[in-house]
Amino acid sequence: IKLWKQRSPAKDNVIKINIGGTVKVFKTIILILSVFLAIGYALTLLGVAKEITISQQSVKFFLIGFGVFLVIWFAGFKRNHFFSTFEHELTHLIMGLLFFKKITRFHATEDEGGHIALHGSNFLITLAPYFLPTIPLLILPMFLVINVEFYKYFYAVLGFFTSYHVFSTLQEFGFHQTDITKTGKVFSCIFLVFANIVCYGFLITFVIGGFKYGWLFLKDGFFGSTIWIMWVVNFVKGIIK
Repeated sequence: IKLWKQRSPAKDNVIKINIGGTVKVFKTIILILSVFLAIGYALTLLGVAKEITISQQSVKFFLIGFGVFLVIWFAGFKRNHFFSTFEHELTHLIMGLLFFKKITRFHATEDEGGHIALHGSNFLITLAPYFLPTIPLLILPMFLVINVEFYKYFYAVLGFFTSYHVFSTLQEFGFHQTDITKTGKVFSCIFLVFANIVCYGFLITFVIGGFKYGWLFLKDGFFGSTIWIMWVVNFVKGIIK
């Protein structure tokens, strides 16, 4: 895409701005950062995973909910395309609203897929359904207002819908998806690895220790990633010298 901007009436004062080139540079930077962030957050998540104990009530009920949906999924829910299509388009819509995009059309069907029309987009809006566990994130705030005696049921529901997102995303993802091809196959794969580690890592650490653990995971993963970035920077400096 090329955009021409005239600074003055004179024809000689025309500046050519190559938006396509700028987008490529930006996506390359995001791609490189995604690699290091994925490593940092993955190592942080592995460290947290060592603290998981099945006997912990929150973990136990989360796994129960996860397992219940797993049975429902293979019993036939995976063939119910309307709900997954609706949720897929809803995730586009929510992310679009977060970026203040105007929604002009929302359409979801059982057999013919769905689509959403909005004014303007970006790669986060396009790829959101493949990394954002919409329903679990929407119900998380409920944890702040429910009584302690209902916590176990909350974790079971959280596990149930987390299971749905895991399996529906695995079913939906593929290079046949226009969302993936439009954003770029390589870029989508690398970014989605990082984004899924962060999103599901936050949910897992929340189950272990609440919001406090979740935020610690986000912070430690970020700073862990910067260590790898600085190592590469120093390595390159050493080669140049």
